[in-house]
Amino acid sequence: MIRTGIALGLASTLAFSVASQAASPAASAASAPSGPSAAGPTAAGAKPKPAAWLGVAIADVPQAQVPPPYAPATSEGPVRIQQVFRGTSADQAGLKEGDYILSVNKTDLHGRKTLLDTIHSKTIGDVVELRVGRDGKAFSQKMALSPRPEDMRSITQMLVGGPAPALDGKYYSGEAGSLAQNKGKVVLVDFWATWCGPCRMTLPSLDALYKKYHAKGLEVIGVSAESLSELQTFQTTAKLGYPLFNDVGHITTNQYQAYAFPTLAIIDKQGNIQRIEVGAHPMADIEKWILEYL
Repeated sequence: MIRTGIALGLASTLAFSVASQAASPAASAASAPSGPSAAGPTAAGAKPKPAAWLGVAIADVPQAQVPPPYAPATSEGPVRIQQVFRGTSADQAGLKEGDYILSVNKTDLHGRKTLLDTIHSKTIGDVVELRVGRDGKAFSQKMALSPRPEDMRSITQMLVGGPAPALDGKYYSGEAGSLAQNKGKVVLVDFWATWCGPCRMTLPSLDALYKKYHAKGLEVIGVSAESLSELQTFQTTAKLGYPLFNDVGHITTNQYQAYAFPTLAIIDKQGNIQRIEVGAHPMADIEKWILEYL
């Protein structure tokens, strides 16, 4: 099993409540599983109030797993940063993946709810003070809240230009190794589901491109968070030739913010994400994107 860090719970993007959301208009060709959604509806004709955003994905930390230097903690525990989005307040303030958020505005966290409720009550430009734990030490960090992206495509595009998050789970058909082991190759990661019509339309194109360019340095990895039995049953009929990866616990899907299917991520030979595309696309377009980096 390939692991990155410690799985402390599903990552949750700040300033989003957990609900079911359809794909955004910009990704109308995609199928959207349950994932973060924006706040509730606004009155007809009313302009929605811009939402404040901290710019991190987080996971709850049970009290028993809180490192001793950060005790005492509430029974629900603090939260741990799973990802910092580039260009956001959190990024500018120097927060890092793996940091613990212990309190907000001098109030100890009772799980993520304390933090989310505080952020939801603020507006863009408001300053919050976090107590952060890192490397066994705690420190205070003030920051002004930034605007929140208004759709899933905006969030995923924040990953472009940065290092590709590692895969977390296991291969169930074929084997491509970790992304770090694939540096020197162009890697196309496809986030998909067996129930997703646009995904099934895309699979033959990916299989054909894998056969055409694998010997020239292309790796294709299909990532799905469905049950292993469902995926194996589908593969019995589909017989896809490229490696297939089971995203155990949805951790990889959350790291890539792939909340609409299919989502294609193209990773260059240095291991950086160069393109993210949501929805079904013609094989000629996908081939063109691959050849830009191959």
